[in-house]
Amino acid sequence: GTFGRDMDLLSSEANRYVLDNGLTVLVKEVYPTSVVSVSVWARVGSLDEREEQAGLSHFLEHMLFKGTPRRPVGRIAQEVHALGGYLNGFTSYDCTCYWIVVPARCFKTALDIEADAILHPLLDPAEVSREARVVLEELKMYEDRPESYCHQQLMRTAFTTHRYGRPIIGYEDVITRLTVDDLADHYARYYPPNNLCVTVVGDVVAASAVAEVEKALGHLSSRPLTRLPSPVEPPQAAPRRLDLEGNIASAHLQLGFHVPGIFHSDIYACDVLASVLGEGRSSRLYRRLRERDASVSRIHASIFAEREPGMLIINAALDPHNMEKARLAVFEEIERVASEGVEERELQKARNMVEASYVYSQETVEGLGRKLGYHEMIGDHTLADRYVDSLYRVCADDVVEAARRYLGPQQANTVTYRPRGCALPEGHD
Repeated sequence: GTFGRDMDLLSSEANRYVLDNGLTVLVKEVYPTSVVSVSVWARVGSLDEREEQAGLSHFLEHMLFKGTPRRPVGRIAQEVHALGGYLNGFTSYDCTCYWIVVPARCFKTALDIEADAILHPLLDPAEVSREARVVLEELKMYEDRPESYCHQQLMRTAFTTHRYGRPIIGYEDVITRLTVDDLADHYARYYPPNNLCVTVVGDVVAASAVAEVEKALGHLSSRPLTRLPSPVEPPQAAPRRLDLEGNIASAHLQLGFHVPGIFHSDIYACDVLASVLGEGRSSRLYRRLRERDASVSRIHASIFAEREPGMLIINAALDPHNMEKARLAVFEEIERVASEGVEERELQKARNMVEASYVYSQETVEGLGRKLGYHEMIGDHTLADRYVDSLYRVCADDVVEAARRYLGPQQANTVTYRPRGCALPEGHD
């Protein structure tokens, strides 16, 4: 690659195998380490759900580690903890992941537990209704956090038809209605081996790790897959704005601008642009709004880059009386990038920050496994390496072009969230 550091953590050294039944296996040998991370990935997430099933993939993720005929409820977690390991799962727009990290000598046991959990889930009606309450609590927790509530409203505002506009966790009325049959159908449809990937990262020998995975999961039969692609989001022609009030202490301002997906060549310039604008204390928005104007207490910019077109998001926490001043200042700073350009040192710093977070995310076997598996799920496990490589090719003109193309005021989605009863300043439209 073109980067000047000693990058020995790159995913290019991962071994990728596809078993006869279509199951993908990714193995990365990492030494010296005494641990191994074993994850099973299913290519199914909230993007695969029709409106009336919103939250089904996430609910199923909650059910899969509950229990099996061999391991009653609670036993899976107990066994993993007894090995000195830990386990968890998550659901995203594109995929669902179940992972276990254990001491390397316990690899076979971890794989046995994973295979049992994935292959033989007990979808017990009593457990389903119990778990529905857990998921509803989680949903409520998100809605009670002003920043995540605001983010969800921003997604809904920006994505009017695409499924990114829906929360991954789903909706209360759907969650309370889901039945064992719904879960079983979703499982049957999306969990055949040709829709799964196992990633093994740590102190293992690739060939024998693959042989073990083959023993555990190679006997499964593949099935044809049918997908329900998300409706495409139409281009945004005019700015959108949503003003909210709630029982909150300080106010929040979030702006979102449509950007392309992770496989589009413009995404690298958008990532560097987000970093120049709002990552770290020397970023433009921080220096202007936090240090110079003192109009925000926090401000940050980042990109939501997935397989399908995503967003560049700017979010700030602030005193509600500074809302309009802060909002206008953000647009001024974007306009300054578009008209005056960026300096080489800003670019270099932005590249370094993005690369640092990339390297940092790979410092653990769990982080590595997550990066490999996730990129495999959205289409290509080697993407992670090429991503940093491509960032280094972004020049000042690319960043200016990205600001002009994607961050125009007409393309903005704005959400403001203020304490209830807080008067809006004069001149507010």
